[in-house]
Amino acid sequence: MTGIDLFAGEGPRLFTIPPGRGFVGALAQGLANAFPDPAQLSAATVLVPTRRAGRELATAFAGLEAGAALLPMIRAIGDVDADDPPFEPGELASLAADPVSTARRRFELAKLILAREESADRSMGVGGALALADDLARLIDDLATEDVEDLSALSDEIRAALPAHMQEAALFLDIVLEAWPARLDERGETDPGRRRSALLKALAARWRAAPPDGPVITAGSTGSIPAAAALLGVVSRLPQGCVVLPGFARDLDDRAWAAIDDAHPQCAMKRLVETLKLDRKAVKFWPGFAERTADAPRARLIAEALRPAEATADWLNRVDTLKKALGGTVFEAALKGLSVIETPGPADEARTIALALRETLATPHARALLVTPDRGLARRVSVEMQRFDVTLDDSAGTPLSDTPPGAFLIRILDAALDPGSALGFVALSASPLFALGEARGPLAAVLNRLERRALRGRRPGDSLEALYDAAMDAAGSDEALAERWGGVISATSDALGGFADPAAERHAADWARALAQAAETLARGPEQSGAERIWAGDAGEAAAGLVAEFLHEAEALPPLTLTAFRQAFLETARSRLVRPRYGAHPRLQILGPLEARLIDADRVILAGLNEGVWPTGGVADPFLSRGMRLAAGLSAPERRFGLAAHDFAQLACCREVILTRATRQDGAPTVASRWLWRLQTLARGALGDDRAAALMAPATDYLRLARALDAPAGQSGIGAPSPAPPVDARPRQLSVTQIETWIRDPYAIFARKILRLEPLDALDREPGPAERGQAYHQAIERWTRSLPDAVGLPGDALERLIEQGRIALAEAGFPESRLGLELPRFARAAGFLVAWEAARRSDADNLHRPVAIEAKGEIVIDAPAGPFTLTARADRIDLRPDGALDIIDFKTGAAPSQKEILAGFAPQLPLEAAMAARGAFAGAPSHEAGDLLHVRVSGGRVAGDIRSAVKAPGTQEPVDMAEGALAALQDWIAKFDDARRTYPSQPRVKFVNQWGDYDHLARRKEWASAPADEGGEA
Repeated sequence: MTGIDLFAGEGPRLFTIPPGRGFVGALAQGLANAFPDPAQLSAATVLVPTRRAGRELATAFAGLEAGAALLPMIRAIGDVDADDPPFEPGELASLAADPVSTARRRFELAKLILAREESADRSMGVGGALALADDLARLIDDLATEDVEDLSALSDEIRAALPAHMQEAALFLDIVLEAWPARLDERGETDPGRRRSALLKALAARWRAAPPDGPVITAGSTGSIPAAAALLGVVSRLPQGCVVLPGFARDLDDRAWAAIDDAHPQCAMKRLVETLKLDRKAVKFWPGFAERTADAPRARLIAEALRPAEATADWLNRVDTLKKALGGTVFEAALKGLSVIETPGPADEARTIALALRETLATPHARALLVTPDRGLARRVSVEMQRFDVTLDDSAGTPLSDTPPGAFLIRILDAALDPGSALGFVALSASPLFALGEARGPLAAVLNRLERRALRGRRPGDSLEALYDAAMDAAGSDEALAERWGGVISATSDALGGFADPAAERHAADWARALAQAAETLARGPEQSGAERIWAGDAGEAAAGLVAEFLHEAEALPPLTLTAFRQAFLETARSRLVRPRYGAHPRLQILGPLEARLIDADRVILAGLNEGVWPTGGVADPFLSRGMRLAAGLSAPERRFGLAAHDFAQLACCREVILTRATRQDGAPTVASRWLWRLQTLARGALGDDRAAALMAPATDYLRLARALDAPAGQSGIGAPSPAPPVDARPRQLSVTQIETWIRDPYAIFARKILRLEPLDALDREPGPAERGQAYHQAIERWTRSLPDAVGLPGDALERLIEQGRIALAEAGFPESRLGLELPRFARAAGFLVAWEAARRSDADNLHRPVAIEAKGEIVIDAPAGPFTLTARADRIDLRPDGALDIIDFKTGAAPSQKEILAGFAPQLPLEAAMAARGAFAGAPSHEAGDLLHVRVSGGRVAGDIRSAVKAPGTQEPVDMAEGALAALQDWIAKFDDARRTYPSQPRVKFVNQWGDYDHLARRKEWASAPADEGGEA
């Protein structure tokens, strides 16, 4: 060997590459220097933690200045296979059986859980069993990873000391101890974790007995897995073997080293070094890293910030020590290239990160990494990058349920489960994969028209036939439209024929087969088969794989209803991640902390640094308490904090690092990650608050740029809208209720009458207050019309009114399940109404005769821009004994206050009185009003009440109120007949509607803190 001798001296031989030095790049360069002969390099075996690390190492070799003609054999410790080198094919066939697939294990465990619950005379759904199966699988993997062979240490005494709920959960351990191993033996398979540990142990034993001829280097592993740690120990003692640790703190002071616990970044490597009986000072720096180079200021700062809690009491002394040892400006040097950005919320954080990533691309060949365990934040950033036409390489992938094929399959199941749901049909047909043999563009236009005209509003019914009937009713006499809509619904119904009986219990394979057939039928295009469209691409292949699992591996599950199958399918799809293989940007990546720690980049963004996110919050083991885990030989739950801290420490030492967090999440304040808090606290203690804040501020104000990104050019903020349309475009006819809207919210009239924008009803809207009010009005109208024009009421008046209420409520769409609540409520209101009506018919001298019921009327008002028509529909007008008219409005909700009526903000009754005086309503004489009454019939605790709009007898007569309202309306019309008059959005703060149909269009939330004027000139 003519290069650097990595294997000098006796083993164990351990090296370390300091954090922030580009681990795989330094490793590749060191190996190239050690083995300058390509034949020597190609004879070496390099074991790395993950496949991604292996790909990065191969790329690093290719990027060396001298290049690498031949590469060493690179293998991932976590994916070692008995049929791949360094094993010979078939060499270890008898050591471990084939691994059971993840899907098969999940289904088999669910079967065992269901059997156990049945034996205990308890019932559990398949969805709950699958969720518990996932938890049991994690426990099985923990036992395999940490090399725990059994749980015999968990004695009956230990279990008996547990709380009752933990004792119940611990009973599931019998599945892990007995039922599951027996089932694996039946199938001739083993758990993947057990197989991996067995293979690593076999490899260690083989190399211990017969060292390989070529060099062996394990790099990047911390030895946190016992089987891997044993292999590292063997490799470190091979004649041509060594171990390269990532960021080992060999120079940590003795007090801090002694205090290292499970939550410390160095915990796993300390355990490895002590197991090898090696002094930590004997761990050498990797060739090319002298001690003074490795002792970089940033690495020392991060190491001090993450000191064990017991060793932080002398932080100030450590600050003085570091300044003396490394220079007075060591902290300024450590913070060079490190910045902290705190944003108000996740949206700002994502946009800020996107800008920093996009800026990196301005530098040729520069590479940036976003590292975060927060999947929600990662998705937000991916979406933000789309504005720059950049697709990020996200290593975690996207849940299959969020991809077009996965969502399409789930929507098919939703539509099959609830075929009468307009929402289910619209969600299914909105998928880009829904084609029915047609081109998607023209079909989408047909579907959009069908949705808006036929399916919005109340739920059509309980079947696709009900959807068909609703479409036919909406199409009316348009036969071509009816045929088009009917064809789409009929074709969908035929495709879903395999789900004819959702309540039937069938095998999962039968439901999966029906799902695949329906998907291929619905996805068929004009030139492509449904299979070619839905199963294509990365997400399509993953969807096909998931369906295949239910077809071929789910026979362990009992027969399922479609509801149970849908739940099982959905949960599995959510846990199945799709990673795109092509199309991502080569210089930008989103990585998890584990896979990113060995990768070098010009800029690293560590995001989501809030407590509970990074590090993640504690997840309670549903089967083992902390004491039980320790008694069984499993690691303490907090050990994962140490592994996560090591990942953070490695990444925080890179050349340029941006640390980000959102100060609020879902409206609540967040707590900064313990690591970020420690880092900021140490920096402030060493430099002072102002100096530390200045050094950790980014050179570019990304947050300011992010907020300005979507702001209109030359506009600092959004103001209240003030449209001023031409007078000839303004409405010349409004109803009295629309007049009230016009006075309170002119912008709503502008949107509805001038822009002709109608609010869309919700899909499958449940009957609510509006439908209740319509039903009450209809019942009262029918009942009143049936009454004789005479003194007194029939003896069965109350029963007749209640029956009319029952009919009207059913017609309004209230199902039988809700009529049990609605009818007693109406009965209370009916009792009030009958008593009120009886009082108005008590004798001939007090007979109030209804002369107009639900009567329509209109008058024409002269205005500067031409005649203006005022329309109304009066609930009821009664002729009083004195010849005057009572104008009556029935209310099921709150009636306007007298103050609102007198101020002109609720002019309905006064305007109806003015119209009645002019003979606008058929059947009602042209008499003046005697009273204006709001009759509230809520049916609540107070069944009803009567409220007169007249302020006080003798103070303001109804006729004066009516004529005053009409005069005010004439003045209002004249104002808006001026082209300079604008239509502001709810200008009067005191009388703002709580929910305006057009508030989102007016963007009220963006400017409403500064109220607009009542209206002004354009």
